[in-house]
Amino acid sequence: MRKSPKYVWFIVCDELCERFNYYGLRTILVLYLTTILNYSDDDSTMIYHGFIFLSYFMPMIGAILADSYWGKFKTIIRLSMVYALGNIILTLASMANNFTLDNQRLIAIIGLICIAMGTGGIKPCAYTFGGDQFQLPEQQHQLDQFFRRFINSIYIGASISTFLAPELRKSAQCFGTDTCFPLAFGVLSLLMITAIVIFILGRNLYVKRKPENHIIFKTFGCIFYAARKKIVSLTSNKDCSIDVTGNKYSKIEVSDTNAALEVLYIFIAYPVFWALFEQQGSRWTLQATLMDCKVKDINWEIKPDQMQTIQPVLAFFLTLSFDRILFPFLAKFGIRRPLQKLIFSNFMAVIAFLMAAVLQYKIFGESTVIPITEGQFVVYNGFNCNARMLSSSPWIGNNDIDPLGSIRFKYKLDSDEDVVNIQMKLNESCNSYIKYDDLNTIVTVSRGESISYFLTSTANKEINLRRINHYDDFIKPKNGHPSLRIIADDKFMKDESLALVTTRKNHLSYNISSFSNENCIQVAPGNYSFVHGEKVISNITLMPVTIYTLVIRNNDSYGPVIRY
Repeated sequence: MRKSPKYVWFIVCDELCERFNYYGLRTILVLYLTTILNYSDDDSTMIYHGFIFLSYFMPMIGAILADSYWGKFKTIIRLSMVYALGNIILTLASMANNFTLDNQRLIAIIGLICIAMGTGGIKPCAYTFGGDQFQLPEQQHQLDQFFRRFINSIYIGASISTFLAPELRKSAQCFGTDTCFPLAFGVLSLLMITAIVIFILGRNLYVKRKPENHIIFKTFGCIFYAARKKIVSLTSNKDCSIDVTGNKYSKIEVSDTNAALEVLYIFIAYPVFWALFEQQGSRWTLQATLMDCKVKDINWEIKPDQMQTIQPVLAFFLTLSFDRILFPFLAKFGIRRPLQKLIFSNFMAVIAFLMAAVLQYKIFGESTVIPITEGQFVVYNGFNCNARMLSSSPWIGNNDIDPLGSIRFKYKLDSDEDVVNIQMKLNESCNSYIKYDDLNTIVTVSRGESISYFLTSTANKEINLRRINHYDDFIKPKNGHPSLRIIADDKFMKDESLALVTTRKNHLSYNISSFSNENCIQVAPGNYSFVHGEKVISNITLMPVTIYTLVIRNNDSYGPVIRY
């Protein structure tokens, strides 16, 4: 029995490094698009899936180049160069902080296109080029071993990179941000260059078959010729095979094309499966950003994009256990034939996607819906002293409101809108803010709506209960970001020195004046400092999928004070 050629290890190692690069890149890509290039979640998802589509469309082009023009070896080398160039361009784009955002985006997109062309172009060649190194049927056993090692190298490379790439981009800081995508992309680029070097080392040892025929062109030509001939001849033959092309194409070409078309029936549903499967790198990763990923026992945080590590790790161990564990186990339940295994696997996939949908629902929670027979209103106390609200209405009664606090009332309505008479009283500690310590006024209540009111003072130091906007907005943003509304006196809304600043190194900030219309504005989740000039007034945390109201009031002794 002839031994397996040692130089096929060059091909296996090349595949390991290339898959390390590809899976690591796609793992962190969506977060790079959203956090660094500032694309929206929807736009980032489209770019990500466009990149995946091009990566899996290019194998068609790569196969044509390998079979008809360059041969497999030259195709792998040349498109690997394009692949590595794309990695370098993407790395440089992540470092180009001095460029405008539009230019940085353009450079990144060019890099992604080069990467997709490279990885897709070599995809159909590496596997078959490895098969060319064996003589059949004498080395069938060795060929089977090579294929197993080749597949395992894919899963090993993917498992390591999907875990390591998120660590590299998050655990280090560079270029003034709290992440370091250039480090992650740079390591991945180095692995791709290493893959090219390893593959070239065996160039004098490989069996290199010359391109012989235009297989893909002939296959499509065979199909279209058969279709045209049947239409023109108006044949009554109900046979859907393409044997009618036999007078132009050889029997082998017709037989191979028929076999390929028959196999396609099995894979009709595969595009739907893969469209959902690839959401691991887009929507599932974005979903993970809305969850608490901290592992408290070991003081470590699972990165949102690291959840993709599970797939290649499980795939690796499942392929090792197919013959000895998994298939015998399934056989006990009558699942023995390949079609049965495919159906079972797709059924498990359906459960996984349903679980993701349920999880998304749990994260967002139920929408706030006010019953149609009820109206609500909220009173925010804008003073640093207690306020007391008095009303003869049985739905309201007498209630105290803490300094900078709020209270919500539910009111039963017999009509679309009603008004409620209330009286506001402030305690003696508010005398420095106002001239009069009580206010008789009315509030409007609308059916199925919530209305907010802010208790403050006018320029003449009179108590004022003003309505905030038209109706309260309880709609949660689709991307899961928190919504923030700031309520304050006009002089604060015009103060440019007041801002919310993230505690991260990139210092994402929101000036208070941008909230002057008192509407809810989407902000990034995370920890913030409320600053007045250089002074930190307070620290707050804004959690995903939450609606916040921040109340600001001036204290003559301490300056601005807040409550949220």
